[in-house]
Amino acid sequence: METEITVIEARDLIKSSENNALQLVDVRTKAVFENESLPGFINIPLIEMSQKVNQLEGKKRTLLICKDGSQSTQALKLLESCGFSGQVIRGGLDDWKRIIQS
Repeated sequence: METEITVIEARDLIKSSENNALQLVDVRTKAVFENESLPGFINIPLIEMSQKVNQLEGKKRTLLICKDGSQSTQALKLLESCGFSGQVIRGGLDDWKRIIQS
């Protein structure tokens, strides 16, 4: 599985998946997440990821998002070191707003 997915691929995957098939994780800070987030995403800030990794289900496909993809990439490396796999939504919320919500 590729480590990145485009916002269009992510949107289509979210639309076509059963509710329990995916884990959608926003790794931005709690304050930023509460100010603006996408439906269905849970918030596990990057700085808390190592302590909260147990909140994730290893068998589910995990998509990670942040503002621009940089924090998500760091979060993915951390998850992989804990035995999890996932994908970064390339371009993050910036691309999502520019491509999907425009």
